[in-house]
Amino acid sequence: MNKFFPTLFLTVLLAVFGCDNIEAVNPDLLYEKNIVVRAELKPYSDIQGVFISKTLPINEPFDTAKAFIKDAAAYLKINGIKIVPLHYSAEGMYKPLGTLILLPGETVELFASVENSPIYAVTKIPRIPEAVNVRYANGHLLATVKTNPGEAYGAVWTMMNPSSKNILEKGESFLSIVNAPETLSAASIDVATKDLPEKYNASYYKDYRCIKVYAFDEAYLKYFNTKNNNQPVSDAFVQGGDLIAWNVQGEHVIGLFIGVSEGALLQSQ
Repeated sequence: MNKFFPTLFLTVLLAVFGCDNIEAVNPDLLYEKNIVVRAELKPYSDIQGVFISKTLPINEPFDTAKAFIKDAAAYLKINGIKIVPLHYSAEGMYKPLGTLILLPGETVELFASVENSPIYAVTKIPRIPEAVNVRYANGHLLATVKTNPGEAYGAVWTMMNPSSKNILEKGESFLSIVNAPETLSAASIDVATKDLPEKYNASYYKDYRCIKVYAFDEAYLKYFNTKNNNQPVSDAFVQGGDLIAWNVQGEHVIGLFIGVSEGALLQSQ
């Protein structure tokens, strides 16, 4: 799974509460079982599968194997026509029996059932992002990206030796996820990385600076902007902020079922 998806991709994080006297709080009151679904769907590559698991009570030792759900019923529907059954493989992963290559622009729906409770998600496979005009400015990199309807974009920096092509270091997260505003008449938008480490601002590294742009189904934008809403709070019985905008639907279901495409690694000018 891609390292830029902290929930997906996405070790399930158990709630951590900042109570001064947490021993006095009944853990059973803090636990609510949720089904967790995650899938990263890329174009032109065999689907890795759909991961289905559940959260575990916080008052028992964490055992990954106990979280895996092995008896879900699940299938994919592609473009509203093609049905692809999913079968349990291992470690919570459900896969097609054969190879399944998805293409940009295809719509993929997930239909699943766990303990007779229905689960649904839909995503669109984005096109490979087209980035131009890569430049360095004020400690970070920017690229101009051609936008497509229903897509959102993020970028990370990479320091690559221009001669050997060896990677020195990579950015590990996005500064932001953006899409073109509906009122924007132009068909492109600038996408920025987080700041580079101070040492890479030296002129010596001018030819080392590279950017990679990612395109997502626009549902990822809503997730990204809300993913920190479940931060620890000072009172175990108070929930801070709004809920995270997962795109998987169902009762007591969380997770992301999302299309994503990677652009080429491009050197800044």
